[in-house]
Amino acid sequence: MTKTDEILLSRIKQDDYSSFNLLFFKHYASLCSFVTTIVADSTNAEDIVQDLFIKLWSDRKKIVVYKNTKHYLFRAAKNSALNFLRTEKNRKKAINRLEDADFPQETEDLTQEDFLQKLENCIDQLPERSKEVLLLSRFEKLKHKEIAERLDISIKTIKNQLWKSLKYLKSCLEVKSAF
Repeated sequence: MTKTDEILLSRIKQDDYSSFNLLFFKHYASLCSFVTTIVADSTNAEDIVQDLFIKLWSDRKKIVVYKNTKHYLFRAAKNSALNFLRTEKNRKKAINRLEDADFPQETEDLTQEDFLQKLENCIDQLPERSKEVLLLSRFEKLKHKEIAERLDISIKTIKNQLWKSLKYLKSCLEVKSAF
C-alpha cells in the first residue's frame, strides 16, 4: 500500500469525507476505464464504479485491505463488473420471457377490449417514472439511450424499471384474469 493511500484509508475509516473524495478522484478514471473493458459500456462502467465507492464509504469501518488500496479497488471493481454482467444476462432473459409470454388473446371471459382495459389499469398502477419509461419504450418505441437522455437517468435505471414494470404487469394481468 502506498503511504498516501494508507493514510487516506485510515482517515476514511475515521469518517473523513475529504480523504474519501481524494481517493475517489485519484482512482475513479482508471477504474472506469478498467470496468469499461469488461462491460463494454462506459455508462454502465461509471455506474458500477460509483456504486463501488458508495459501498466503500458505507462499509468504511469494516474494510480490511491486505495488499494495497489500488489492488483492492480494482479487484472489487472487477467483481462488481462480473456481477453486473451476470445480473444483466439474467435480466435480459427475464425480459425476453415476459415479452414472449402468451397473454390471453380472446377467451370466453376476456375479450381483447377487456384485456386492453385491464392492461391500461395495470399500467396506471405503476409508479409515475416507471410508467413513463414503459410508455416511452413500448408505445413510442424509443431505445434505452433515447429514454435515458430524455428523462436524464442512467440506462441501467431504464433497464431496471422496464424489467420491474414488465414483471409487475404480467403478475397484475394474471391476477386480474383469474377473476
